[in-house]
Amino acid sequence: MICLDTNIIIAIMSERLPQVRARLEQTLVDRIVVGVSTIALYELQYGIKKSLRRGRNADALAAFLSLNVRQWPFESEDAEEAGDIRAALERAGTPIRPYDILIAAQARRRGATLITANEREFSRVPGLKTQDWAAA
Repeated sequence: MICLDTNIIIAIMSERLPQVRARLEQTLVDRIVVGVSTIALYELQYGIKKSLRRGRNADALAAFLSLNVRQWPFESEDAEEAGDIRAALERAGTPIRPYDILIAAQARRRGATLITANEREFSRVPGLKTQDWAAA
């Protein structure tokens, strides 16, 4: 099972990194569960609303969401996981951005590998598996 981070979804939608889209397509063919956090969807919607190309970006998001991806709502168990992550990172002196904590919590709680182009930040989260599909 994998969870797509916001930056990977943007790479898929923009088609700037064809290898990322190809990996997603193969993952879906292989019937691996692909999840998307509602937190990532919020970040994408915010980006669309402030974009100069709202219509085009909204269409790209709709096309992405028409793929066989599961949208994961943020649940109370995710909140507890996020609290654990934030406290652990603060104790270690290695905090990450608030929305990234929430996305990491959803992936880690579900045992999913987080697919991100920001492994440097997410690698600080104990017990979170990550992969960077954007790396050459």
